[in-house]
Amino acid sequence: MTAELKAPMTEELVWANVMRPRIPLVYLDLNTIIYIARGLSGDRKVPGSYVDLYTAAMRAKFEQRAMFPLSGEHLWEISKITDPKQRGDLADILETLSDYNYLLGRTVIAELEFEAGMAKIMGEDISAKSVPLVRPTFGQAFGLVGGIKIRNSAGGDGSDAVRAQMTDADFDRLMARLNYEMERRMLRGPSDEDLEVLRADPNFQPEVAIEGQKQRVQWELDTERVLKEHPRWRRGRLRDVIGAREIVHEWMDMFNRMRIDRRKAGLPDFDPQDDEMRSFMGSMPHIQVAISLKTRYHKNPLHKWTVNDIVDIDAISVAYAYCEAVFPDKAVRAALQSSKELRTIGTFVPRRPEELTDWLDGLPTVVAPDLWVPHPIPRPVG
Repeated sequence: MTAELKAPMTEELVWANVMRPRIPLVYLDLNTIIYIARGLSGDRKVPGSYVDLYTAAMRAKFEQRAMFPLSGEHLWEISKITDPKQRGDLADILETLSDYNYLLGRTVIAELEFEAGMAKIMGEDISAKSVPLVRPTFGQAFGLVGGIKIRNSAGGDGSDAVRAQMTDADFDRLMARLNYEMERRMLRGPSDEDLEVLRADPNFQPEVAIEGQKQRVQWELDTERVLKEHPRWRRGRLRDVIGAREIVHEWMDMFNRMRIDRRKAGLPDFDPQDDEMRSFMGSMPHIQVAISLKTRYHKNPLHKWTVNDIVDIDAISVAYAYCEAVFPDKAVRAALQSSKELRTIGTFVPRRPEELTDWLDGLPTVVAPDLWVPHPIPRPVG
């Protein structure tokens, strides 16, 4: 880190090459869903405005004025709930709102943002390589195709053999039912009985994912160490420091791999000058949101970093950049609202459920809501 370090978020962002519905996407974090579930169950400690929000969200969904996608972080957070009934209650609400539509995960979004930024600088047209921003499968959040596959005894595709034993309509209904059940069970997590079976499988290692998140917390704790050793950075250009460490720790391996892949594909090497490189890094929307959030957290030297912080930032960095409205918890909302550089994105971040209810009720009916268009779409007025 030197005095010359300066990598601000650029005014002109370069978006991942994704196609998405032309209706607004609205991201609700799990805390909101928990309040909705409690309100629907008759818990009088929960403001009735959360039930009103759910009603408005369902109305907007059925009228095709908004979509409410999930993220992989929803799965992570639900999996930590030990009570199967509570998991089921939350999953029922998420299923009804989302129809199991998931946003692309942060790793895939980051790669697409890198690709788009490289293409812009190199003058390459990648419009034909666009991918869906949302799809109705949990696999979308992890860069997987998703969906049930029928395998024969040899491990090959057994779909044709099964299809031959029934009508096409019956086969399609079978696959739809199997896929629905898979998505449903994935969102709810294993029952106590299923968990016993899973624990007997040596390939079932949830602790691997947990350890990965803990290592990312350790990186933020190491950032705390750096800032204590160099307190002037916290008082000065803190965002530069956090941005540099974010790129190095989270994304430099991906960046280098993509450069190698370009050369293997016969494309010119991507090796921009320093100023161009800073602009390239500063133009990636989701990465810049993550940098802003971590900067706000690190501004407070007393902040205690947890795995929940990492999960929240992962979810909101994508949602804030690629959804038209997000309703996070108070800490995340405060960090977003105090990050003035993010306001150019224009995402609506309500303070109270009543504000989001009014916003949803004010969304207009869209002509051809099923039509998919490139991101971004014009943002509704918040």
